[in-house]
Amino acid sequence: MSRETQQPPTKARKSAKTDKPRKGAATRAGTKAQATTKAKATKATSAGRTRRVRPMLTSRAAILALVVIVIALSLAYPLREYVMQRAQIAQLQDDRARMEANLEELREREEALNDDAYVEREARARLHYQYPDETSYIVIRPDSEGEERVDPSEPRDPWFTELWRSVEEADRPDDGL
Repeated sequence: MSRETQQPPTKARKSAKTDKPRKGAATRAGTKAQATTKAKATKATSAGRTRRVRPMLTSRAAILALVVIVIALSLAYPLREYVMQRAQIAQLQDDRARMEANLEELREREEALNDDAYVEREARARLHYQYPDETSYIVIRPDSEGEERVDPSEPRDPWFTELWRSVEEADRPDDGL
């Protein structure tokens, strides 16, 4: 038997590994045969043979993209709800501030109505009240001369008739121009 067959299998494996060319082995080993073989392989691929091109989207990248999309979609609804709730809270705070301002005005009005002098002034100004020994005068301004008097007892035309009459008047040419 030859010497190779008598060697233990572990040494055979190691020798098999050393027989395979490693990446960049042509420059490291310094053998001309290996360098020539590698150069021929490079020329052959550039001469017309196409090298195997890796796809743009690998399965790992597709799975990663799918996971990112699922996470984004799972966060979209809660984020939208959060934004809507923040807007509602802001609106409720505005309503509360407006109601507090209104409440303050009503309290001031209540204090003013509890004052007898204020109530007396309002009764005289708005309701034309006076004391029994006083005489009040109400001045009615005369109507201006340019206004036409409309007798309320006269029947008026319906609104659409007046509208049509105004359209016809607008269509007539002006005599003064």
